[in-house]
Amino acid sequence: MSQLSIVAVDEAGFCFGVRRALQLANEATEKYSEVACLGPLIHNRQVVEELEERGMRVVEKIEEVPRNSAALVRAHGAGPTVYEAAREREIDLIDATCPFVRRVQQAAARFTEDDYQVLVLGEREHPEAQAIVAHAGGHAIIVEDAGALDRIAVTARVAVVCQTTQHLDTLQELVTALLPRIAELRVANTICDATSKRQKASVGVARQVDVMIVIGGYHSANTNRLAQICRATGTRTEHIETADELRGEWLEGVTTAGITAGASTPLEAVEAVRRRLVELAAEHA
Repeated sequence: MSQLSIVAVDEAGFCFGVRRALQLANEATEKYSEVACLGPLIHNRQVVEELEERGMRVVEKIEEVPRNSAALVRAHGAGPTVYEAAREREIDLIDATCPFVRRVQQAAARFTEDDYQVLVLGEREHPEAQAIVAHAGGHAIIVEDAGALDRIAVTARVAVVCQTTQHLDTLQELVTALLPRIAELRVANTICDATSKRQKASVGVARQVDVMIVIGGYHSANTNRLAQICRATGTRTEHIETADELRGEWLEGVTTAGITAGASTPLEAVEAVRRRLVELAAEHA
């Protein structure tokens, strides 16, 4: 094997929302001997485990949090009932909801108040999408793509919001499919700008290399989306969480490798993958 050339996406690493959530989490673990987090703070197992070592306990429901204690709302957000329960139980609630996610929640609530049928372009099981629905009074419908329209009854007045990690092409396809079916359409393009830039840069790198390595949690929506769009370029793409998962056989016949990472992936993890790729290339030279 000739010397391996590695191309890393500049936009890889923690996004603003994740950095903010981690800062709030670290401050909480310093202030309280124990603090609960309503679900994993971010979709990165290694980071969550580090926080647990510092006294953060992951719970699924606000009812699991003792009265007069502290809890953190994860970066993906939570529904209004969580805030109401926290007030009733006198829980010090630290809100680590990403500001861009909060913008989607507010748009969904506003459209609902204006009597639109709200469609959330997102993943049905994802906590961010579910929290958006909750802010729409529970009446919004999550759709994963334009094909979902064949399985639901749309009204004459529809409003669309997006889970922040969606791809612009998917939103455009949904809007195109909706227009012939309805009389009025409102669209809030709530896809995070950092997500869009990361996706565009990752596709650009994927088109230049023989293999693309995508680093991030297996439950991370934005990381899975990165892997999906990189594969769509035709370049072999491998999604891993840590450098230990890299395999030497992936580099057989490879002269160029690309690296990108999800918004919840620490830069140390990206650097560890780069170092391990260099080692594997040397071993298989």
